[in-house]
Parts: sequence; C-alpha cells; structure tokens
Amino acid sequence: MKSVSQVHFRVIDKGLFLPVALRLARDAGKVSYWSPDEDAYKSVRKCIGDGFEEIERAPSIFHDKESVSCYVFPDIGFADEQAELISQGYPVWGHHGGDILEVSRGTFLKALEQTGLPVAPHVVITGITKLKEHLHGKEDLWIKISRFRGDFETFHWRSWDEDENRLNSYSIRFGPFRERIVFYVFDPIDTDIEDGCDTYCIDGQFPSLVLHGMECKDKAYLGAWQKYRDLPEEVRCVNEAFAPLLAKHEYRSFFSSEVRITKAGESYFIDPTCRCGSPPSQVMTELIANYAEVVWNGAHGILVEPEPAAKFGVQALLSLKVDPNEWESLKVDDELEQWVKCGNCVKEGDHLWFPPEPEPTSYGVGWLVGIGDRFDEPIRHLQHNAKLLPDGVTCECSAIAELISEVQKAEEAGMEFTDQPVPDPSIVLEEK
Repeated sequence: MKSVSQVHFRVIDKGLFLPVALRLARDAGKVSYWSPDEDAYKSVRKCIGDGFEEIERAPSIFHDKESVSCYVFPDIGFADEQAELISQGYPVWGHHGGDILEVSRGTFLKALEQTGLPVAPHVVITGITKLKEHLHGKEDLWIKISRFRGDFETFHWRSWDEDENRLNSYSIRFGPFRERIVFYVFDPIDTDIEDGCDTYCIDGQFPSLVLHGMECKDKAYLGAWQKYRDLPEEVRCVNEAFAPLLAKHEYRSFFSSEVRITKAGESYFIDPTCRCGSPPSQVMTELIANYAEVVWNGAHGILVEPEPAAKFGVQALLSLKVDPNEWESLKVDDELEQWVKCGNCVKEGDHLWFPPEPEPTSYGVGWLVGIGDRFDEPIRHLQHNAKLLPDGVTCECSAIAELISEVQKAEEAGMEFTDQPVPDPSIVLEEK
C-alpha cells in the first residue's frame, strides 16, 4: 500500500466532522472535503470547509475520483454511496451500512435481544394522540424516535403540567405525519453512572487499546486510554456482543457505546454511535498520534493499533452568541488553532466564520480540547487554552468537574477508570 504521505483522502461529511479532514491533512499527501450543497440555487452558506489552506473543497463526491486514494465517511448516512465506491474498488472508511443500528431504534432493540443484552423496560407507541394518552398522569420517562432526529432528540418527560406544551409543539412540527411517528417510551434507569468505550472497529475487531470515556451531555468529555481487556465488564460485554453484527456489515469506522450501570449491577446499552462521536471525536484527533495510518489501513480492512499522543484527554463545548440571520466569527490565533475543533464553518484569514442558521442548534459552535499524561494535565491544558479564547466565546470547562465526580463514583463501584489518583473535582475551579 501507499505511504500515508502519498494518499489523497476525500472526506464526505455533512459539516460536523470538518476537524477529521483537517487532522488527516497533517499527514496525508492531499485531503479534499465535500459536504452537501445541492439546492435549486447554490449558496455560499453551504461551502463548508472553504478557505482552509490544509484542505481543498471538492465540487462533488465523485469529482476527479481517479485521483482519490481513500474515501472517508465520518458520519451516518451515505450508505449507498459507500456501497457504490466499494463496488468500484475504492477503500472506504465508514459504517458500510452499519449505521442502521444507530438510526433505527427498532433495529437496535432487536439487536439487543438477539445478542442477549438486557433491554431497558419500554413501550412502543405509534402516533402523537396515543402518546399523549399514555403520558397523561405519568412522570419521569424518556422518549426516543427513529430516523427523524433532526425533528426530535431524546426527550425527558417530566410531567403533564411541565411538558404538555412541548408535546403540543411536536404535534405541530410533525404536521400530517404526527399519527405515523413511532415513539419509544422508556422507564428511567436508576443510576448515576453512565460509562462507555470510544474506539474504532474493523470488520468486528477492536484495538487492544481504547478510550474509556465519560460524557456530560452536550457539555464536556473526559477520556483515558485503557487496555481493552481492562475495561469494566459491563462496558466490554457490549462491544463483544455487537462485534459479529458489525462484522456482518464489514464495518470500518469509529464506534462508541453508552452504557448505564445500576447499583444492582445491571447494565443497559442505551445508544450505539456508529460514526465519529461528538464528543469524543474532536479530542481523539489529538490523542491518536497515527490517526491517518489508522484510517488508511482500516479502510483496507487492516486493524492498526492507536499510538497515544497522551494518556488523557478532555474537551468542552464552545458557545458563541449567534444571530440566525448573520455570519458570526471566531478569531483563532496560532497557539490556539490546534486545540479548537469546529465544524460547519469556513475560514478567512485568522477567523473561522459560521454561516447563518435558521434554526441554531444547542450544540454550540465547536469544542476546545486539552491533553496530558497525568490526570490533571489535560484539565490544566484546557484551562490554559480557554484563557486564549477571544471575548464573546464561552467554554464549558466547569462541566469537567461533574465528570471527575462520575469517575469517582465509578471507581467506588469497582470500575477502574485509571491507575492514577483521581483529583478532587475542585481542581477545575483552581486558577493556574
């Protein structure tokens, strides 16, 4: 095979995983990037990835494909395009259709049953009217759907008095399809511990070294390299159970799990991430020293072990007040550039620019990362980087304290996160 320095990677994305393309560009011969931009009339707002010196924006998926060495699909979707490229002999890093386990809640629940993993108590309800009837008088439930996550993310139902209006708003949002939507209503899982493994899978095989991570939803992530065999049994059994399913798809991509572990020792696999996770993919671009080698070989079905650039990594959400009708910018100086991970943007000079969004998401504009070899070092690194941010940008550094508390609870329950001493959560508030 070619040396990575001679490889032309083409990254096919929807905008979120632009940092993957930028990371590959450090070691590759060339990286081109494409995200969907086809409307009746083209708009500059959809030229995501333009203006970066490291990468070139491709005009289409198949443009000048003879020059492309490897296609990279960091997100869900594009299953047919992946299959077509594979049929033409191109190496493809992607889910190869395995994203059905993430995008179809019904398929995922059936997979849990087939593998013998426990399924959280739930009911399946079709239509908003029946959902309202079921929820009336009930409290503390979790509602999920399949496919249409752009319209409906996981919803914590607190009570009728608190959430009736929100339910009515979904009825309006789904319009004529509101009685055809399938809802999955789950009982709460009584636990404070949500654990997981962040890694990649090549034809059902996982590397011997993986990231053991904790996430504070949409705020922060804390991960440590750990030998796969040393993962808590409650986490490792999930990967082992799903390996044959991933192998059937010839899955060659990143893979993350979210596992809720009760005080009684029960573990529930609640969500698979059959793509780059967000988090932790942003900090993984810095924690894996041989990132491009992993992707290049993995696309050919060859499992390459990750070479850690540091033992620990953290990332925290970056937020910028955005006007839905205006372009907003973030100035990134040379010292900060490597540690700011933003998608859905273009670059002009030393500014990242974010196009107007009719419906801005709650996920902020990107992530700030920090890495280090001692438990406290990535936190100090993140704090240092946060001080370099320009005015108007906020970083969820304080959420790292919640994650340290989760690590403490997990270790008290016998699930080792690291062999290093775990600092007090107050370390996040200390000035250095």
